[in-house]
Amino acid sequence: MLPRALFQRGALRCAPARRRLAAPKTKKSKAKKQDDEGGGRDGSYDFFKAVIDAPRRRRPRLGEDEAARNFETGRTYNKLTRAKHCAFEARLQMKLDLQQAAVATLPPDLRKRAKSLEGVPLPPLDRRFWALTPPIPGFQPEQYEDDD
Repeated sequence: MLPRALFQRGALRCAPARRRLAAPKTKKSKAKKQDDEGGGRDGSYDFFKAVIDAPRRRRPRLGEDEAARNFETGRTYNKLTRAKHCAFEARLQMKLDLQQAAVATLPPDLRKRAKSLEGVPLPPLDRRFWALTPPIPGFQPEQYEDDD
């Protein structure tokens, strides 16, 4: 056990803390300092520095007729793809409802086997989903390798 006197106020005196995190500063000559600024870096540093320092690009102004035409094109695209999506989802929901009705009419032992997940195929890999932009015409993702 420690003596009781150590716990009294002011009994423990510590030396002032020293800052030892950084090495002491050294003076460099100006010529050596200039060599250090650009030396030892690969081209990626300069590339990323140029990207960060690049002026922000502005979207070009469109004429009223071109902006209206682009708006109508986007609206038509959204309307048609939404109708296609809703028709697909309606067909899929009808299939699910019919499947649930068929499973409900089975005897209990067959119903248990029907509800098991053995042999269930994966969802279609080419299923479309909503995106922020329309698809790029002529783009084929098979041409690009996936790192995943």
